[in-house]
Amino acid sequence: MAFEGCCGQLPKKQSKRVQAQLPANPNPPGGVKIIYVGSGYAEVPGKESGLTYFVADYRRHFKADPSDVDSLINKRDFILEP
Repeated sequence: MAFEGCCGQLPKKQSKRVQAQLPANPNPPGGVKIIYVGSGYAEVPGKESGLTYFVADYRRHFKADPSDVDSLINKRDFILEP
């Protein structure tokens, strides 16, 4: 086995990132643009509308029902799109 790097460290494995197909997000009338800034995958229920939003670190942008915006942006993983 050949060692590479400093101090006998093994080389890092190159991992292939698989992007799962997410269900479509709802398109509510008057939707507000939101960005998911978290990591990984999340299914986020809208507190007021009852809609479910599907987000991931490879699909961050979506439109939320206006009634769900306050509860979403109070979480650390969501911001309003400028």
